[in-house]
Amino acid sequence: MKTRTVFIIIIIINNIAFAQCPTPIGLYTNNITHFNALANWTPVLGVDHYKIRYKTYGSTGNWSNLGNINANDSTRNIPLLQQGTCYEWQIIAYCDSTNQQSSSWSITDTFTTYLFVPETFNPIINNSIANTQCNQKTTLSLRVTQTANEPDIDSSYIYSSAGEFDLSSVASGDSVGYAIINTSTQTIKTTLKIGLILSQNYAIINSIDSTGNIIGFFTIENISGGVEIKSTSPNDGNNYTSGFNSEVYFTNLFVNPNINGELYFYSYIKSELNDVIYKTDTFMITCVSEIKNNPTIQKKLINTYTLRGSKTKRKNNQILLYQFSDGTIEKKIKIDR
Repeated sequence: MKTRTVFIIIIIINNIAFAQCPTPIGLYTNNITHFNALANWTPVLGVDHYKIRYKTYGSTGNWSNLGNINANDSTRNIPLLQQGTCYEWQIIAYCDSTNQQSSSWSITDTFTTYLFVPETFNPIINNSIANTQCNQKTTLSLRVTQTANEPDIDSSYIYSSAGEFDLSSVASGDSVGYAIINTSTQTIKTTLKIGLILSQNYAIINSIDSTGNIIGFFTIENISGGVEIKSTSPNDGNNYTSGFNSEVYFTNLFVNPNINGELYFYSYIKSELNDVIYKTDTFMITCVSEIKNNPTIQKKLINTYTLRGSKTKRKNNQILLYQFSDGTIEKKIKIDR
């Protein structure tokens, strides 16, 4: 009788030890897309780690598992899901590193992924320069915006019809500008620094975050008749973007051409699904000419431009740039009377 009593006591002690790890509660799911979802729960005191299991709701198939979830975590992304599908998930807590002291599986939470509706590949591209004076350094900005569910950008090529990068004035490690990327969930600000200068006309630019880590890079090059900027985006596996706005600023690295006339920036953007977009931005470069001081030369209007440098027809009630034959540019607005 004594032996049986001791055996029962041991079982009770063991059950109490295993029951000391509380079962997670407060389950809910958010940030649901067509291919993933964010699982949430209330943290458990004294936990060593967690494990999540999930499967298609009501199926008899095996569970998929997400293990070794840190004790300090209370969320975990559930990846690689099928669109328009209902899923169920549970979580278990372990109060030791050997997986011996565990809680029970939690109650089940369910969610349904969205149906995916792709958008047409149509990134909005805007390239601009801060001033249009010939043979002067200027800030060059490159902007690309995509809406959610467009095909991801695979590669981009931007090149100009004239001008150059002044690579002789910089060295490896020098800051040459900055970049800002806004997504639906975060804003990333980086510094652009020279990585390697491989020749007097070719350099690698590193994009460095606030902690000093390189999070991306691209190349710049002086080519025959202008400059070229090349970048390639790593494939994240789903071929579609969640939407973003990217702005890159080169600060006083680009030099305007020493000409009176139009400067073109051409953009060639290719998606991971082989869609292609072309875009041209036009600016009027102006040089101060000696003929403007010669009263014998008649001043004639040559062209009219918007404030962004695009050629346009003369319009009243709108501020425009007027280019004259003596090399001058005047900003005017003509009012209807």
